[in-house]
Amino acid sequence: MAESADDEEFKKGKGIVFIGMEGEGDSAKFNVSDEAKEFLETLQPPIAIASIVGKYRTGKSFLVNRMLLDVVGSGFQVGATVNSCTKG
Repeated sequence: MAESADDEEFKKGKGIVFIGMEGEGDSAKFNVSDEAKEFLETLQPPIAIASIVGKYRTGKSFLVNRMLLDVVGSGFQVGATVNSCTKG
């Protein structure tokens, strides 16, 4: 299968928004982005998916950097202040 432009960008370390939210309030629903669907179709098994969640300033970006550092380069920016370096 041919690689997509999104696949090439991912290999360069560009993040892809996988899940978004449509609507507001009680009618809000989660959806998988078209960009994510296209990228997932280019993958060959086996693959692994990791979901990292938690309160702000608890080391989520640091953990992802440690998991992926050898794969995608410099990783997420992290800092020693209460100011956010990442979004989402």
